[in-house]
Amino acid sequence: MLWLPTLSAAETLPVLHHELRVTPDIKTGSLQVEDTLRIPENLRVNGQFTFMLNPQFTLNAEILSNTTQTAGRYSISLPANQGEITLKYSGRLTSTPDCAWLTQACVLLNEKGIYLDSASQWYAQTGNALHTFELKTTLPDGWVSLSQGKQTAAGWAETQPQDSIYLLAGKFQVYQQAGKHATAMVYLQEKDDALAQRYLQATAQYLDEYSKLLGDYPYAKFATVESFWETGWGMPSFTLLGSRVIRLPFILHSSFPHEILHNWWGNSVYVDASQGNWTEGLTAYLADQRIKAQVGEGAEYRRSSLQKYATFVGKQDDFPLTNFRSRHDETTQAIGYSKALMLFHMLRQQQGDEAFFAGLRQFYAAYRFKAATFGDLLDSLQADKTFRQTWLEGTGAPRLAIAAHSLTPEGSNYRLQLTLKQEQRSKTFPLSIPVRSRFAGEQPERTDTLQMTQTTQTFELVFPAKPEQVAVDPEFDLFRLPDAAEMPATIGIMNGKSDKTYVLSRQTDEAMQLAWQSWLDGLKERDPALRVQYDDAPLPDTGTVILLGGDNAALQGLLERAQEPFRMTDAAYTLNSVNYTCGLHTLALGLRAGQQDIVLLDASSPDGLERMLAKLPHYGKYSYLVFDSTNGENVAKGQWELKDSPLTLNFSAHRL
Repeated sequence: MLWLPTLSAAETLPVLHHELRVTPDIKTGSLQVEDTLRIPENLRVNGQFTFMLNPQFTLNAEILSNTTQTAGRYSISLPANQGEITLKYSGRLTSTPDCAWLTQACVLLNEKGIYLDSASQWYAQTGNALHTFELKTTLPDGWVSLSQGKQTAAGWAETQPQDSIYLLAGKFQVYQQAGKHATAMVYLQEKDDALAQRYLQATAQYLDEYSKLLGDYPYAKFATVESFWETGWGMPSFTLLGSRVIRLPFILHSSFPHEILHNWWGNSVYVDASQGNWTEGLTAYLADQRIKAQVGEGAEYRRSSLQKYATFVGKQDDFPLTNFRSRHDETTQAIGYSKALMLFHMLRQQQGDEAFFAGLRQFYAAYRFKAATFGDLLDSLQADKTFRQTWLEGTGAPRLAIAAHSLTPEGSNYRLQLTLKQEQRSKTFPLSIPVRSRFAGEQPERTDTLQMTQTTQTFELVFPAKPEQVAVDPEFDLFRLPDAAEMPATIGIMNGKSDKTYVLSRQTDEAMQLAWQSWLDGLKERDPALRVQYDDAPLPDTGTVILLGGDNAALQGLLERAQEPFRMTDAAYTLNSVNYTCGLHTLALGLRAGQQDIVLLDASSPDGLERMLAKLPHYGKYSYLVFDSTNGENVAKGQWELKDSPLTLNFSAHRL
């Protein structure tokens, strides 16, 4: 994730240079700063230089004598020939040890460590100005510092314009390795040579890969830092990964390359968000989606992205990408990440790899260390007006169906007449629809692209042999609402926009009744209209049903209707022919019976339930989950195998 600066690409942004000398007091949480500012002419208005500092700081008296101030906002009168001033200030900053990093500015200045960014206003900021700096920090014995840019004998320096200046410090174990594109560094809170080597090697790999793909890496180093909080942040030339996150083996090839790539998108080409934040979708597409595609899982990743949009974006919650700034819930993530990455995928499919990546390299070269809008990016990618109006400025998504089809022999050929329909109630979406045809024998697979401009449209395809299968958008290359049969039932539907009914079991013992009710009470605080009933009442015919407890009477018959490889007795869960003892395990299960989504949650103890509920937000894409009741560790997870898609036609070898 990238912190989004407030920048504008309307004109060339002024650059304010800082020579910072910083002395923290980790016992009191106070900071003493001397900052010599080099002020360009375009940052003066009528002889006044105006800047902001945290109101907790007290500015030196000689500056104050020539200054007006209001709640941390200062205006200094400067003679025309005076290009520098030196600010001396000090004050105490309050730390946020339990940082809710999606919703608050995080500050740390104590014996645990130091983390300061632009939100804490620890250095002078003004308007839309960018910053260059030299930074020297006086630290306690055994402490080391980190900022963006290049390490110097005295500290850190960055000569390229930055949207923020960061200061980190602590008792880190530092590892580094010179590389072709930059120095790779790792900052760990405890010595761990093996972990550091894995990150040093991965850093070199991804810096090389993205430099070849997009243009030279823009910084002198890239540092992986074990964070003070459980974060996943991408900053200019470093990333902050939480202590648990950094040790997860899959992070090296998922979140980690995402944060490295932010050094191209967001941390060197800055975001002018006046037309929407383009950087998260582009980074997700070129990191997360691209890595999955390289191992043959690109279609599954794109399907999951479409499913997130279908699950979390209701008609009343939808908004155009021009309004996306940053994610703060599932809805904003489904639009700003999932929809945006599909926008870039559709552009790439239309233009081909060569033109698409040439456009990205041109964009990077033109806007490096400048702010760019979504429109600037689409200009470089040569997206036309209709594409922008549909996918950038518009809302909604098409829902495709095969309305009719016929396959007839014509001499040695076969003619397929295929009628497609867009079933959404809103506008008609112009679509370039891939259709894949497969044949028996040595006849090669073929892909056609159909240009759909009407709500219902008939196409004709002529084949040199009889096709065995014809599939419409089988690789999920279009931004659309998938049919229910194309999406596995998942646990994540619990947080979706559909109406939900929670069903309690009357047979559950008193301790578990209290545990379930306590959880529901917390949900009701956020949603007073929450619907709760017992299992002897009729179930609703629509919406999502969440069954609480494996002894739920409403479960009877649902497993057979769902037709999934799961069975349950009083003693065990059976998943894919593997048994898990009920008392030793907890279960979360997503099912679909007809058109209804069902979630089953089962636990035999309040502690086991609490551990499982804490984990569920991180496993939303899975159809089934089994956890160890004692420690909460996941012991089984997966998605149900999908049956035939309604967008796939299968032709028998003996019948037309």
